[in-house]
Amino acid sequence: MKRIILALTVTCISLSSIAQESSFTIEASQLTSTFKFVDSDNNKLNSDYQSIFTGAYGIGYRNIFDNNIMLKAGLGKRNSGANYVYDNTNYSWRLEYAELKVGGGYRLERRVFSPYAVINAYYGHLLRGTQVLNNEEFNITESSILEKSDFGLIGNIGVNFKISSFISAYAEGLYLFGLSNIEKDSGQTTANRSLGITLGLAFNLKE
Repeated sequence: MKRIILALTVTCISLSSIAQESSFTIEASQLTSTFKFVDSDNNKLNSDYQSIFTGAYGIGYRNIFDNNIMLKAGLGKRNSGANYVYDNTNYSWRLEYAELKVGGGYRLERRVFSPYAVINAYYGHLLRGTQVLNNEEFNITESSILEKSDFGLIGNIGVNFKISSFISAYAEGLYLFGLSNIEKDSGQTTANRSLGITLGLAFNLKE
């Protein structure tokens, strides 16, 4: 992870020298999260899992080039999980991830409102996780019930609002599609899914 962050930092510094716009970003997201789940009999039980409201926040860096290509990288924290009721028993999962994102897309440049679309690859490391069975709570990170690594794709469609030559605000809709199986039971498959809205600020680093 440290080597990846170092490599991204060096890459961002190199790209900033040739970018039309180079910005530092801060953002926060409101998410609805759930699981895609397939049991050992290959039954898809996605609809049985209830979404929960969670959130995410982070800092990042983005470059906009003369051809309107956008490159982004970011670090942050994301919460996920789901609820499930079976045979009068309530289950719930609450997961907290440290997250690294890298992506690219295209921005349709306008004077004030500039729409854009970005695809990010993400890697998440489980910091803390709990599973609640009725009123009894279990520590997932200590018991190693789930994998600590998660990776996948995040699609973003947004609009950038230029406030001044120094600062911009942006709003995004996002969909997180987990590609990794976070279930340690080899006969089952669990993947993260999230929908959300992100609000952020971008501070221009170039005059």
